[in-house]
Parts: sequence; C-alpha cells; structure tokens
Amino acid sequence: MITELRPAAERSWQLLADRAGTEPDPRKRANLEIVARHVREEVRGDVPALMETLVPQPVYEVWGASDSVGPKGYDEVKAFYEASIAIGKNRLEFEISNVLVEHDTVATEGIFRHAYTGELLTSRGFAAEDEVEPAAWYLVEYRALIVWPIDVGGLIEGERMYVGESPRILRRLEPGECDHLGPPNRG
Repeated sequence: MITELRPAAERSWQLLADRAGTEPDPRKRANLEIVARHVREEVRGDVPALMETLVPQPVYEVWGASDSVGPKGYDEVKAFYEASIAIGKNRLEFEISNVLVEHDTVATEGIFRHAYTGELLTSRGFAAEDEVEPAAWYLVEYRALIVWPIDVGGLIEGERMYVGESPRILRRLEPGECDHLGPPNRG
C-alpha cells in the first residue's frame, strides 16, 4: 500500500536532502539523490519505484545485533520490501546524524524508529512476554550505519547495514500517537 509521506518522517532524513542540495560534485550529488529517493519510496511503500533505485541484482547484508542475513537478488529484495510493508516496518523514521559521500558510496548513520506490536517484540526476542502487551503498539529505536554502494550507472547495488543494538523499547504508544509509524491502519 502506497502512503503519503508524513512531515515527521521526512524531517528525520533532512540531513541527507540538505547534503544533496549543497554538494557541488555532480556525481556525489546524484549518489545522495538516489539514496534519498530510495528512502522516500521505501517509506511510501512504493515497491516498483523503490526497485528502480537498485541495480538488477542487489545484495543486502546485515551485520551486528541482528541475526538477519539480508536478501540477495531482485526477487528476494522485492519480497523483503513487500514483507516489510505488510507489517508497516517501512513506515519509519531514520534520523540521520552523519552522511558521507564518495563517487561510488554513500554512508548514513543514525537512529531508526518504528512502531512494533508487543507480539512482534516477543516473537523476535526483543522483549519478554511479561514486559509488553501483545496487541499494544510500542515505539522502538536502534542505531545503525548503512553503507550504500553505487554502481557506475548511478544505481544502488544494495545495502550494508551495521546494526549496533537490538531495538530498544522507548514507550507504549497511545492510539493516534506517532501515526506516521507502523501500518497506516494502526489504532
């Protein structure tokens, strides 16, 4: 489901857009712009537009606190994003604190924020059953660094995500609070 971008989500990656707007080198500016477009389309849930930012056979790697391996190839990456959209994980904040850009790489560091149910938190081992209510929604965050390799044609070759910690539960969300996070129909 494609959704509109909410200002709170867009503000979280403003540093990336600002950096693109001030980059004098055309190749570096294009790299920043393709990463910004990728993030925007992911949060909107527009899988075809998102996949257009990637090379035909992208490779994703996840390192650190996550036990995820990462999808490889067009079909796996597309399925990864479709699964993310199904649970609302794509509707996120990525509060970027650092951006580095070279002619073949962009790196972004910051805090990811999501809305997860208590059930998801316990099923993935992020919380004990007595810490959360299964049907309640919780604001979670974790620090991560993403390295975005860019091919000579200007498309993203995948993501190398370095996750420094498991999602931390910040608080239970009240109905309507942070409604830009999680599924669009979250209560």
